[in-house]
Amino acid sequence: MSGIESGNGRKGQPRGASVLLAREVWIDGNCQQVRLEPSYWDALEEICRREDVAVDDLCADLQRRMVEQSRRLRDRDADRASLANAIRVFTVGYFRQAATESGHDRAGHGRGDPFSRPTITVEGSPLRH
Repeated sequence: MSGIESGNGRKGQPRGASVLLAREVWIDGNCQQVRLEPSYWDALEEICRREDVAVDDLCADLQRRMVEQSRRLRDRDADRASLANAIRVFTVGYFRQAATESGHDRAGHGRGDPFSRPTITVEGSPLRH
C-alpha cells in the first residue's frame, strides 16, 4: 500500500464508532491525505492487486474523473468533492459489479437477515443486530 498510516480516529469518538485511517496518496506529484475506514483501505488494496495498478495511480485516475465529470456537468460545487467519498463509491460499485446471485446465495443473503454472516467486527466481536 502506498502512503503512510498516520491517525487512527478522533478524540472523544464513541466506543465502537468507525475509525478513519489517514494515508498519503500521490496525485500528479502532489501528496494528498485521504481518510478512510480500514475496510475501504483493504478493499482498495484488493482492487489494485486484482487490476495490477498502484493505489496512487487509481486514486489519481479517480481524481481526474471527478474533475472531468464536474466540468461536463458544470458543477460549481466540484471543489468540495471528496476523494475519500469517490473512493468509497468506486469501491462499492466495483464489488457490486462482481456480485452474482450464486455468490449472494453462498453468503446467505436474501433470507431476511442481512447480518446472518457478519462482515463487520467491533472490537473483535462480530456485529449482529
